Amino acid sequence: MHTKQKLTATQLQIYNYIVANKRKVKDITLRELAGILSVSPASVVRTLKALGYKHYYDLQNEIKEELNRNKVVDDITYQAQYYFSQDFLTDYDQKIADFKKIASKTKDFIFFGIGSSGDLCEYGARQFVNNGRNAFAIGDPYYPVELSRDLFHGKTVIVLSVSGEGQPTIDQVKNFRQLGATIVSITNNEDNTIAHLSDLNFAYHLEFKIIGQTINLTTQVPVVYLLERLSRALNTTGQ
Repeated sequence: MHTKQKLTATQLQIYNYIVANKRKVKDITLRELAGILSVSPASVVRTLKALGYKHYYDLQNEIKEELNRNKVVDDITYQAQYYFSQDFLTDYDQKIADFKKIASKTKDFIFFGIGSSGDLCEYGARQFVNNGRNAFAIGDPYYPVELSRDLFHGKTVIVLSVSGEGQPTIDQVKNFRQLGATIVSITNNEDNTIAHLSDLNFAYHLEFKIIGQTINLTTQVPVVYLLERLSRALNTTGQ
């Protein structure tokens, strides 16, 4: 898709849905898309124009070409190829610069996530330690953060959450904020509760892969990439 410009909240909602559901969008009408999102067709049209498309079918044709071009043997490879081909990767440069400013004022880093995100927190913390910073991971959704005698001023919490809407994670993020921590989050998109609670958010915009009600198979390749970029940025903090 074209590079994302400054979008309104409604336009951002439409953009995020299109990015996460390209296979569906290529086969449905503009009115059907508007109905799914509970917005007017005019709102969809305005969003497309903000993204640089003259017509809805221009977007659909581009999606079809992209899907055909990126056909691969397995889905994980497709998702990784799609992620690393996106224009928004260049948007990370400014956010990495913002992260360096946060890191320069951070005494300790705390990684927080649940499930597979919690496993990646362990990896992220180790990468930060390897790059000379004090870091540890919390994977317990009911860890008594609010009982800590050591307030969290001067600490940065890096939160990993695919959806950004898990209630236990949201509750913990609120606890960390109330205790003075700076919040950096990595989520699938930037329009979710955890992203809105964060001082800095990195989003990766991939199609959700959900089995049943709880099993999330959305690839974590972008999360590993971002954790490594952030850890490498520690070596250039303040430059």
